[in-house]
Amino acid sequence: MKTPEQITNSLVKEFDKLNDIREQSLKLSREIIKSCSKSIRNVHRNNLDEAKQHLDEANKNYQDLRSSLKDIPELRFAGYVNDSERELIEAFLVFEFEKTNSLLEFEGMNVSASNYIQGLGDAIGEWRRKVLDSLRKLEIEEGENYLAIMEASMEIFNELDYPDALTGGLRRYADTARAIIERTRSDLTNAIVSESLRKELKDKS
Repeated sequence: MKTPEQITNSLVKEFDKLNDIREQSLKLSREIIKSCSKSIRNVHRNNLDEAKQHLDEANKNYQDLRSSLKDIPELRFAGYVNDSERELIEAFLVFEFEKTNSLLEFEGMNVSASNYIQGLGDAIGEWRRKVLDSLRKLEIEEGENYLAIMEASMEIFNELDYPDALTGGLRRYADTARAIIERTRSDLTNAIVSESLRKELKDKS
């Protein structure tokens, strides 16, 4: 039978290994989140080439992260890993809609369903920013296009009726999304009315 000291030494060796992997994965997670943020910023600047570069970098790091943790359940489902996955989903959704005018489907992403929902909820906030940017440039139709994808995302939330323990807080995300969409619809309606009045006054002058 092994002595307590021998057992302790084997545990120390295992935890040292896990701690080293954790530190490396934390670093990768931070890099993923940073690259996703840069990708989204470049989408807002209409610089899709650079946005794609940052997104590719984030995705590569994410695949490395998953690969390094695939046999380590203590870390595979850690909060910081889920955070990086949600950020990546959000960045992919925002980029894909900007490029193809379509909503990136869950099935092809190889991510958890709950993280997809949360990433979609966060993307709605980014699309509101695009609506406001469009309104500042008086591009009403462009703003309506982003509102449409926000409302389509809300339809997905409305069709799902599962406990928060499974969805990672669907109700909270749905409530937040609903409030964002209502404000955005109001902003867009006011802009349409203002533009209509402006054209009417211009025609009369």
